[in-house]
Amino acid sequence: MTIKSLLLGSAAVLVAATGARAADAIVAEPEPVEYVRVCDAYGSGWFYIPGTETCLRFDGDVRVQYGNTHFHDGNGAYVKAADGKPAYYDETSTHEANYRARLNVRASNETEYGTLNSRFRFVAASSEGGHNDVVSASEGPGSAATVVDWAVISLAGFRVGFADSYWSTNNGYGFYQARFDGPYNFRSGLFFDYTYAANGFAVTVGIEDGGTSGESGAPDLYAGFNYSANNLTVAGTVYSDSSEEAMAWKVSADYDFGNGFNFGGWYMADDGDTDYVKGHAYGIRSSYALTEDLLLFAGYGQFADQFEEATPADASFDTYTVGLAWTGISGLLIQPEYTATSFDETDATSQRNNGRFSLRIVRSF
Repeated sequence: MTIKSLLLGSAAVLVAATGARAADAIVAEPEPVEYVRVCDAYGSGWFYIPGTETCLRFDGDVRVQYGNTHFHDGNGAYVKAADGKPAYYDETSTHEANYRARLNVRASNETEYGTLNSRFRFVAASSEGGHNDVVSASEGPGSAATVVDWAVISLAGFRVGFADSYWSTNNGYGFYQARFDGPYNFRSGLFFDYTYAANGFAVTVGIEDGGTSGESGAPDLYAGFNYSANNLTVAGTVYSDSSEEAMAWKVSADYDFGNGFNFGGWYMADDGDTDYVKGHAYGIRSSYALTEDLLLFAGYGQFADQFEEATPADASFDTYTVGLAWTGISGLLIQPEYTATSFDETDATSQRNNGRFSLRIVRSF
């Protein structure tokens, strides 16, 4: 055998061995990608978390608001200091501006006990007091700190967590519920409750530690009902204020007459013994759809203060509100409104007849 033949034979063996190894090589294929699936069990905007049967939804809103308030004395004349500015605000103007951004994260899935829901909400609002931020040459809305103002878990009629109070939410928040803290009568708290609902009727019982009252003592017990049928909604709420050992209650009713017209009223009282009302108040509210995208709303409320520590005691005031809500662009609300407040008795340091115009712009998604 010649050297040339030996070299050619060795090369052939090497090529054959290399080919065999190449044929036996394992090629790793990528794992199939699980794309996000739409979850239509709970409405629009939900999707499945990949690899689970839990549905998730993100939604929220961005709001910017401007307001201008004129303060008057009992005769309706403007009250001015020596420099021509309103005496109530001293060195500041009556112009107000604020902003707010909120993001909801909702999760739901089915269990053997029913639907398990959870929701938490991030909110960032103007740092100088929400609706009352004062704009002048030297001050304005500050940067917004982000907090969680809603964290609730619910299952089989039970709810637990921190959110807007049942006092505020039963039958909606309710416009024109006259109080010193504004016409929307907003409260929040940490609560645990149970609701039984059937055939348009719901009954709720629970316990709440209010996040806005600032009172010490045990949490407050509450109960309420809500009934809706044939265009009529009726609701009632009772709270036991543990710190004052007294009761507060509220009733409301709304009727939809059709053709875009809605009318309702409410009454609440505690004889001045709790932090929920500090007296008694009542009011009416109405709305009418001028067009498919334009709603006219108006309301009247009266509040009588019977709280013994009030200054002055037994003060009362009336509020009148009228406004428009335009929703001609999907996801956008433009709402101008005007509210006039008139006190029967005034304290020059804290109470002043006034009229306030505001313009609210809200982008929801």
